[in-house]
Amino acid sequence: MHMGHWFMDDDILEGLVKLFVFIVIVSAIFGRAAGFIIFIVIAMWFGHLIKHLLKDVSKSRRYKRRYPKTVPPVPPVPKEDMKDLLRKSVIIEVPPKVHAGEEIPLRIGFRNLLRGTINVEIDLGDLSRHLDLSSTRVYFRAVRPGEYVSQTVTAVPRGRGRVSAKVVVRSGMVSAKVKVRTEIIERPKIEPKTPVPAPVPVPAGNRQDSTGGTPRTPLEELFARYRKVEPIGEGGFARVYRAEKHDGSVVALKVPLSLTEEGGKTFLREVRNWSLLSHPNIVELYDYNIFPLPYLEMEYCETSLAKLEKPLSPEKAARIIFDVAEGLKYAHSKGVIHRDLKPSNILLKNGRAKVSDWGLSKLLKESRTTHTVSFTPLYAAPEQISSRFGGTDERTDVWQIGAVLYELLTGRPPFEGEDFVEVASKITLEEPVPPGQLNPDAKPLEPVVMKCLAKNKEERYQSVEELQRDLAEFLGKNYRENLSKSVSINDLSRSAYYAGELFLLYLKLNDLVNALKYADDLAHYARGGVREELLSLREQLRLRLENGLDVPEELVEKAEIIIHKIKLGFEGV
Repeated sequence: MHMGHWFMDDDILEGLVKLFVFIVIVSAIFGRAAGFIIFIVIAMWFGHLIKHLLKDVSKSRRYKRRYPKTVPPVPPVPKEDMKDLLRKSVIIEVPPKVHAGEEIPLRIGFRNLLRGTINVEIDLGDLSRHLDLSSTRVYFRAVRPGEYVSQTVTAVPRGRGRVSAKVVVRSGMVSAKVKVRTEIIERPKIEPKTPVPAPVPVPAGNRQDSTGGTPRTPLEELFARYRKVEPIGEGGFARVYRAEKHDGSVVALKVPLSLTEEGGKTFLREVRNWSLLSHPNIVELYDYNIFPLPYLEMEYCETSLAKLEKPLSPEKAARIIFDVAEGLKYAHSKGVIHRDLKPSNILLKNGRAKVSDWGLSKLLKESRTTHTVSFTPLYAAPEQISSRFGGTDERTDVWQIGAVLYELLTGRPPFEGEDFVEVASKITLEEPVPPGQLNPDAKPLEPVVMKCLAKNKEERYQSVEELQRDLAEFLGKNYRENLSKSVSINDLSRSAYYAGELFLLYLKLNDLVNALKYADDLAHYARGGVREELLSLREQLRLRLENGLDVPEELVEKAEIIIHKIKLGFEGV
């Protein structure tokens, strides 16, 4: 209390008057000596009180004089900025499509992006208009800066159709709204209880075996076309079999696990988009049909990136990703983006990388949807999780290539977590640990990986061809060094190998100047008819360079065949 105000207080003045009257009365009754003693005691107490008040005021003034500039108050976060941070902090896992009447878990996650510890309330009231929720409010208490918390709410969808709701997140006096979208669809009438595909009606004449005995299931009908069939894997939508045909050739069969409405759409989309693609770095689709049941017959590959022991050497990882990008470059030129690239979808055949599983692929001319029906969250791009990053396009594949390259170099995905919400939170809010910190050998490719994994699409490679150029710079440097060493020790076999690799590398980049240079080097190691083939190809490439024409895919394939012959030491055509 300020001293001036203290002496002006009416209650204090009234108390002093009463005290004076009390002393006069005591003096009249007990004599002046008693009154004087009481007066002295009260005066000492009053003086002691004033002394402490003056001391507090003096200390307050000294404090203000000493610390006016060196300890300024922490400026509060502007309200609009705090709203934006609250909005970005919330992640709600709602499937793009849900079945009416079927209970589902909704995972509500929050990562505190503010500078202080806060209490958070998440209001799901608007969402409850369409879903019966176990709780319409979620509370997180004392969430520290950077801390991640989550809670699960059960929900039962009602009605049918598209749902757009606003979830409100509050902290103190500030609130923000987060849009949540889903679609409520009819529950499938057929729910197979085993992974064996559900029966599909087929003509009665085709339902019996060759002896006219017990009718066969559609799956048995399909298997009867092959000499030997064995299961080799199972994914989210289908089971894959290795099948040996009667002519001795081996193929892979992909059979949907069920015939739900959504599974049927996925199957048809995969057939439509995959049938547009024919490239050495894309698994070839041989045949497909819906009878005796939906299936795909495709090229058989021995293994996938998921089964490789990791980490790989940077050169091997870069070579694999360069080939993957080569296949995607072709797909993008046909207007198809993959959107579900992961190690298990990149197969290997005789060491060549081939992209498979186009079930979530999309034609670029289609509407720019953000969310897919299903995708692998460990390799999902930010735009597949949150609409604030825009829609999916070619750069979505660039992100996923970067995530796969990260795992090849480090042995782990760039983001990990216990559930979808935690992984999604990290993908949209955090930066990955630089791969060079996990594996020092990966340092040369670290800039490439981190550019692929930029959250803003404009900061990534704008095409897989841009990515290939940086990978080619790394690979080309290694190949040239090895070629120089091989030539110096007169190792003809290794010299031919690296000259061939450099020739192909620049040919795939459409860099005909450098491609022709290494074609000349390669000619030193070719003999007989193979040399004539190479010189003929070289002449075709020279004419294309002079006329400003790009290299067609058939010439690249021809070059690969010639190089393969040279490496094996063939002389005849």
